[in-house]
Amino acid sequence: MNNKNRLSIVLVAGLVLGLVSGLLAASARGEESAPVGSTGIYLPVSVKNTPWTTPFGAQVGSFSEPGVTSLAKDGGLQWARMDAFKWGNIEPVNTTTAGFKWSAVDEASLITANENGIQVIGIIRDTPAWAQKNPPYACGAISASAMPEFVNFVKALVKRYSVEPYNVKYWEIWNEPDVEPALVGENSVFGCWGDPNDQFYGGEYYSKMLNQVYPAIKSVDSTSKVGIGGLLLDCDPADRSCHSGKFFQGVLRYGLPTSGANFDFVSYHGYTPYSAATGLSLDMNNDKWSHRGGVVLGKLDFLKDLMERYNVEKPIFHTEGALSCPELNPAECDPPGSDFYQAQADYVVWLFVRNWANDIDLTIWYQFEGPGWRYSGLLDDSQNPKPAYNALKFLTQELATASYKGRVLLNYPGVAGYEFVDEAKKVWVVWSPDEKPHTITVPSNAIQALDKYGTVIPISGNQLTVKSPVYIEFPY
Repeated sequence: MNNKNRLSIVLVAGLVLGLVSGLLAASARGEESAPVGSTGIYLPVSVKNTPWTTPFGAQVGSFSEPGVTSLAKDGGLQWARMDAFKWGNIEPVNTTTAGFKWSAVDEASLITANENGIQVIGIIRDTPAWAQKNPPYACGAISASAMPEFVNFVKALVKRYSVEPYNVKYWEIWNEPDVEPALVGENSVFGCWGDPNDQFYGGEYYSKMLNQVYPAIKSVDSTSKVGIGGLLLDCDPADRSCHSGKFFQGVLRYGLPTSGANFDFVSYHGYTPYSAATGLSLDMNNDKWSHRGGVVLGKLDFLKDLMERYNVEKPIFHTEGALSCPELNPAECDPPGSDFYQAQADYVVWLFVRNWANDIDLTIWYQFEGPGWRYSGLLDDSQNPKPAYNALKFLTQELATASYKGRVLLNYPGVAGYEFVDEAKKVWVVWSPDEKPHTITVPSNAIQALDKYGTVIPISGNQLTVKSPVYIEFPY
């Protein structure tokens, strides 16, 4: 993967090349506990001010309930990914723009988001019956003959919603298109553009669609950003039995006029299932992605590798991620106990902080309202805050105006540490990826330490035991 920026900064610092290479390789694959040796506790990596304000977002079903809106705002969300624009509902029969059923769009929620300073990423999906390449699959590809109609639809959509009072500027074209129809239901929330008979699993056909849609959107609103529908990335094509992993390569190969010219950002999905026996370990030990660093960082590593191969530099968004109850053994936490909810609160910090440190420009927790997919919601089924919400709220408060600076505490095996700075203070966010307590020595100029919810933790003789996420504040 591309570490040129990190490497150049490290070389300027004058570190030994062999040591730097080892550290960067560990960091690239998510090795949270890579030791540095006995000297030094701080490795500068990069100072990153994301152009997306802050990287904190969540999937939101609706802002129709005032309580949900106020909690989203108080929780520090600046992004809401919304399943907002279903072509099949807006244009169920082939018609002109005048015949579009805009009433099928939850416009009130889009307005509410905009009024509260929350930027919407709007998903465009759902092929009407008259436009389907593979009927009866609404989740699937658009027929070639209907492609001009889709382009006209998208132009009308962007013209209507990219301006006030909606101000939608980010458009995600489909959801998980790298799935084949036979694996899902015909109206699945998965996309299903995948073609098992194609060398690149349908990625070429999807890319040809983007070739038409991308310039159409830009012609209506040049400030709009177009994203690839969040990729499921079910497996790594390095495994020869994996065919679906070729989809993104097909997108890059057939992008015109050059690779990657038909989208502005890449989005992908990656979840961690919880286990009472193994805790959060499946984040790193997912059987399909552990060789690259786990379900989140492993997929990121794959995307970066492939983009570098095709000389593409685009922002990467993690548009669906969470800690959820396990799919294969739901009885293990159905309903969940307090251990699950505390682990989920830990994982909120893991996910957002670590993604930020690994150059993921935006992270979307799936989902905001509760109970969520396999209890993944930040709110419960009565739409009251869960521990994960409270952890996110403090995280967004603590890092609201911060920039990421680099990794710290690298000479403590078993400890992950990340430094952020703003005009007022420096903050270390520290936790134990192995979920075991580790004692660290805190520099004497530390102001205070706080737990994941913002409660002060005593520092005894410069010693602090770390397990769940801790914030250590310093003057700056």
